[in-house]
Amino acid sequence: MNQITDIYQKNFINGIRHPHLYLWDSWSYVEDNTIHLYCLAISRHKINGEELNPNERNDFPFHIRHFISKDNGISWKDEGCFMSPQDISSLNYRTIWSGSVELLPNGKKLVAYTGLENIDSGRDFLQSIAIGISNNGFTVDSVYDKVLSSPIRDWKEITEKGYYLDIKDQLGSNLGEEGGPIMSWRDPFIFHDKNGELNLFWAAKVKPRVGAIARATLKAVGDFFEIEQLHTPVTVPDKDDFTQLEVPKVLYDDHKDCYYLIISSCNRLYENQPDSEIKKEMRLYTSKHIDGPWTSLGDKILGEEHLFGLTVLRSDFKNNRLLCIAPYTEAADKDLMLSFAPVFYIYLNPLRVEFLNQF
Repeated sequence: MNQITDIYQKNFINGIRHPHLYLWDSWSYVEDNTIHLYCLAISRHKINGEELNPNERNDFPFHIRHFISKDNGISWKDEGCFMSPQDISSLNYRTIWSGSVELLPNGKKLVAYTGLENIDSGRDFLQSIAIGISNNGFTVDSVYDKVLSSPIRDWKEITEKGYYLDIKDQLGSNLGEEGGPIMSWRDPFIFHDKNGELNLFWAAKVKPRVGAIARATLKAVGDFFEIEQLHTPVTVPDKDDFTQLEVPKVLYDDHKDCYYLIISSCNRLYENQPDSEIKKEMRLYTSKHIDGPWTSLGDKILGEEHLFGLTVLRSDFKNNRLLCIAPYTEAADKDLMLSFAPVFYIYLNPLRVEFLNQF
């Protein structure tokens, strides 16, 4: 098992280059002028001291790391591990993947995450959508012991809605789905729409190599929530230009009365494909309705910066911009890969990107 490193005591300025951790994917929320940033993390070294090759990281459990900023993302403080598989051992997860945190009316925080079940050594990627509650955003205080959406348990309902899943005995296969990439039922994003209804979006598929967004509306059940309705798949107009859709984010612009959708995409055709053949991009869309149809505003909004899995730290629709941060991919220079770039603005309509600081 990979170790979880202690809190790093020095603040990070203009991005987060953690000396002890690889970091990737991100989500966030703001409370009392403090930005809370979360991401996936793993130690740069194995327990025996050997350096971990980033391509090996799926062989070890991840944890969710927590950082805070009080100056709009110019500097960041490491707050340590927010959540690890050990914290939810009752759910028998081998590891955990990306999710989100959202403020609730009672002041508590709803935590959504992807759980990867312990099945067997050939099926490491069986994903489920799960939730917990955090009282203060620094720890997960309780975990719902019922998985919100399970591809095994809910296979019939999911596929009847139009989503693609492999046959039950193949779910989560390390070899991918029917020659395509691994299964996709991950990266839940919690979102209150303009009517205040609680939604959950996550990455899914409609074919083995065609990504889509799953959408569900939630209902309260005691201190937790359950899916009230799983809606039909949400697709984007350029869905055939990539094979995997990941870490979706949805925003509502009350100035223009429209929604924005941000996704990370890549063109992986099959598992074990050489990294040199993989292109990862950020894509941006807009719609008047929460379930589309969506119009593309750009398919390479961060150009060739090698950034992926961004989060919107603050929305500033009055000034037509989003304050964002994103981690570098493995394609970036070695001293930058799997660390966070400085914050930047995405300006909407017309689209442009402005980095506020550089290393």
